[in-house]
Amino acid sequence: MNRPRVFPDSCVLIEGLVAPWSASRGVLILGRAALFRFAVAEFVIEETERVLAGKLGGTYGGRERLRADFGLLLKRLRVERIPHVSQEEFRQARALIRHANDAPVLAAALKAAPDWVLTDNTAHFTAEVSARTGLRIATPEEFLRQAGRLFGGPGRVG
Repeated sequence: MNRPRVFPDSCVLIEGLVAPWSASRGVLILGRAALFRFAVAEFVIEETERVLAGKLGGTYGGRERLRADFGLLLKRLRVERIPHVSQEEFRQARALIRHANDAPVLAAALKAAPDWVLTDNTAHFTAEVSARTGLRIATPEEFLRQAGRLFGGPGRVG
C-alpha cells in the first residue's frame, strides 16, 4: 500500500504535542504507526519551536522539556523535511492566500506536493485556497474521518 504524504501546519504539531485527546494527537499517533508519511516544512518547524518556547513553555513543564519532546517527535515520526522556499515561491503563494503570514506555509506545501495538508486554520486555508492550488486541505478531524475510510474502518471521530 502506498502511504499518503501528510503536510501538517504548526497548529497541528503543537496541539498534537500538548493536547492528548485531540484529533491532532490522533494524527501523530497514526503517523507514528507508519500509516502515512509526514512532510514538514523547515518554516513550520521553526514556527512550532517559537510558539512552544514562547507561549507554552511555562505551562507544559518548561521550554527545555518542550524542545526535547518536539525534537523526539520529529525523530520518531521520521519526517521528510521540506526546505525553505525561495522568494519567487513565496511571491506566488502570497497571491493565492489572503493572510501574508500563511504564505510561507502555503508555498512550502506547494513545494512538497503532499496528498493532504492538515491545519486548523480554516479561516485562511479555505476551500478557495484548496481549489486555487489543487491541494487537499483538511482539519485533523476531517482527515481522520477520511483516513478511517481509506484504511477500512468506519471513519468515525467522536
